[in-house]
Amino acid sequence: MMRCFIFLFAAMLSINLNAQHCPYDGSHLLAIKVVDKKGNMLTDINTPFYLLEVDNPMADSCTSAAGLVKKQFLNSDAFMAEIDRRFNRNGYNKELYNRLKDAGVFTNANMMLTLNQAENTCTLIGKSETVYTNYIYQQRKFVIAYTINGKEIRHPLPDGFISALCTNNRDLKNFKTVRISL
Repeated sequence: MMRCFIFLFAAMLSINLNAQHCPYDGSHLLAIKVVDKKGNMLTDINTPFYLLEVDNPMADSCTSAAGLVKKQFLNSDAFMAEIDRRFNRNGYNKELYNRLKDAGVFTNANMMLTLNQAENTCTLIGKSETVYTNYIYQQRKFVIAYTINGKEIRHPLPDGFISALCTNNRDLKNFKTVRISL
């Protein structure tokens, strides 16, 4: 009887510890919807789109992901390949795919990317009057850049368009896409 109790206690403890970790912690989603002049979402896009960090004179001082962030948006297939590469353990990639599908990401966007915590937030070390480090977390500011006929176009990324992927974030169902008309 005592062995059974110890086994059940150990099983309950391991389940509780496992439930406290989010495999997507610190990961964020950005999605854009590239449409033609009639408003139809494009399926074959030859123009590369980039997320560029702007207006951060302290970018080189960020403790992680130093320098201005520049990441290319991926089409749905390339994005899923990236998700498979990053989260292909214990079925986390399939779980994330299902969450994104249920949230309508693949029907409302055709170009996506993920940011990690350091790419999303610049961490600076401020002055400290104690033995503890005074970290300053600064949200990075971004634009979406692409080139048409040799001319670079920059579209500002409004607040609220970066969605956290952690499973405790319920806002993924309300994610927003930036609409870009070519």
